[in-house]
Amino acid sequence: MDFYKITQINNNINLKEYTDGLLFGTDALLLSRFVKGGCNKHCVDLGTGSGVISLLLLSENKASTITGIEIQSKYVSLSTENAVSNGYGDRFTCVEGDVCSPKNLFPSEKADFVVSNPPFMKSNCGKLNDSESKTIARHEEYLPADKLCAAASMYLKYGGKFYVVYRPERMCTLITAMKNNALEPKRIEFVFSGNAASPSLVLIEAKKGASEGVIITNQKI
Repeated sequence: MDFYKITQINNNINLKEYTDGLLFGTDALLLSRFVKGGCNKHCVDLGTGSGVISLLLLSENKASTITGIEIQSKYVSLSTENAVSNGYGDRFTCVEGDVCSPKNLFPSEKADFVVSNPPFMKSNCGKLNDSESKTIARHEEYLPADKLCAAASMYLKYGGKFYVVYRPERMCTLITAMKNNALEPKRIEFVFSGNAASPSLVLIEAKKGASEGVIITNQKI
């Protein structure tokens, strides 16, 4: 039996979440704020989970419509339920499928931008969680960086943008995967917690088919 809780988060969104999965955190909020988007843009959310990033983007009019792609069927249902209950049912659709096999989940080169808060832990590192939902969400064996970037590039229009939040210590892996899939990093923002000397998160915006040239900034939370 799945247990859940409902939390009111930013923009008066009432978010229903399964308690055995990853819960709303700073990374989702930071990513939604980092996205530029546009009120007439269509977005694809890779590994949508509860739909929290999609809901934040829709509530801020950073997308007109969003398609979520999610491997776990219970989260397909949950994200859809969250969209409907918050008044975004006509602007959000979730498709069940594996981002590692992206064909037929969303049309190629139709997305204006793609977002993802993907797994970041190496498959051979860290203790596997007793919860399957958390293991899938945290360990990259279910969505390695090269597969993530290949899917993002497939769905993006030429000139479209990919927004992702990741761990700084694994940034080289992510950027290599981006460049191997015609995604050129254009903005990188390191996030520091309090007075920490090292960043805890990194936000990256990459543009499909762009030339080299990147802006690097920092922020404290």
